[in-house]
Amino acid sequence: MKLLPTLLAAGAIALLSTACGLLGPKAPETTAATDISDSRLQSKFPGYTLTEYQAGESLYQTQCSRCHTLHPASILNEEQWTAIIPNMAGKANRKAGGEVVTKAGEQAIFRYLYAQGMAIEASEHGH
Repeated sequence: MKLLPTLLAAGAIALLSTACGLLGPKAPETTAATDISDSRLQSKFPGYTLTEYQAGESLYQTQCSRCHTLHPASILNEEQWTAIIPNMAGKANRKAGGEVVTKAGEQAIFRYLYAQGMAIEASEHGH
């Protein structure tokens, strides 16, 4: 049964990699900052700031939208975003002919999506 979650994650990666805007509604062009002092967010990323949030938001909006519509953070869970972001960053860098999304940029995008409410596995909620 462990194979099923892996296959589902791989399918989600493939779908998002090729969807080019066909999947789901477009995320808003600007987002209201979530409560940066939220205990779940701060326990995951101690000292996370509004400046970091805005940097991740900017990268997500400018670089990810070059190839596809912006997807709501909740469309995938943490594990899936962790797998997809480096893959998409590589594609963005190849398309740009240089490094437009660095490793630090990948981290900023991930943290932004986490702050935006990416899906959390039920076990993380304690259910």
